[in-house]
Amino acid sequence: MKQAKSREHRLEFDGLAGIVRKGVPFHMDAAAWDYGRKHALPLWMEYIVYPAIYSHGYKFSQTNVTLSSFELVLEGSMIVQLDDDRLIVKPNEFCLIPAGKTKTLEVREYCRKVVFGICGQLHLSLLAMTGLCARPVIRLGRTDRILSLLRELHGLLKEKSESSIPRIEGLSMELIAEIAGEAGRTPEPLLADAFRFFEYNLSAPLDLSSVAEALHVTPNYLNRLFRKELGIPPKRYLTGLRMQQAFSLLNSTRLSIQEISARCGYRNQFAFSREFRKKYGKSPLEVRKSGNGKKKI
Repeated sequence: MKQAKSREHRLEFDGLAGIVRKGVPFHMDAAAWDYGRKHALPLWMEYIVYPAIYSHGYKFSQTNVTLSSFELVLEGSMIVQLDDDRLIVKPNEFCLIPAGKTKTLEVREYCRKVVFGICGQLHLSLLAMTGLCARPVIRLGRTDRILSLLRELHGLLKEKSESSIPRIEGLSMELIAEIAGEAGRTPEPLLADAFRFFEYNLSAPLDLSSVAEALHVTPNYLNRLFRKELGIPPKRYLTGLRMQQAFSLLNSTRLSIQEISARCGYRNQFAFSREFRKKYGKSPLEVRKSGNGKKKI
């Protein structure tokens, strides 16, 4: 019997750039819908792979991610290299990869799992406020309720019916709440104050010192808090909020790019456009011309 040759696979889901798969043949039943990303919804389940079954020798790497992904192992195990951390994920354990992280997965024996990705303007804030970002691996007591939600979402993403959009949003929120309940961790209250301060001051030219002063902490403390809870510095989190706001305004208003740049805290339009292209791979003008949303005002 001939041994299966190693393969390389690339996924083409919108927003999932930089994915490379190598290893023996595998099975996966994937459903994806980028509606929430294109319409800048607050929280959206963008894709679910249910199930994903991999054999010995399977490897996966992913970079340039703008959504957060979860890996729930059902059988077997896998090794996850998450930036500088090396983790082993076993049955009934979740591994969370927040947006902006680089991950490499490796299966040395066998692994059956569920994978899903969440995006949205509020998704990072929600993961942080529920204490999930600070827990790269979460041990679950029960998986039946979570798997039930994932099965329903998987079917809805395959159907891609606009009438199911509110249901997908609601189920996405319910799923995060269920996972957070399993994690059982109380988040740092100061994060809520920081999030609100950023959201109320998106158009202001903020720096770390002024934000820390407003929150009555030191810049070093604020920086450590964000890195601990979200895995990223405050500046990167704020930039992400501003880019999501810009994306929404480009698709829902007739404001000029210069006006949008100012509303998102950039006095220099060229610096704004450079940051926008870095996040979305397109210029603000290209996104405006693509007409993903309705012009409202």
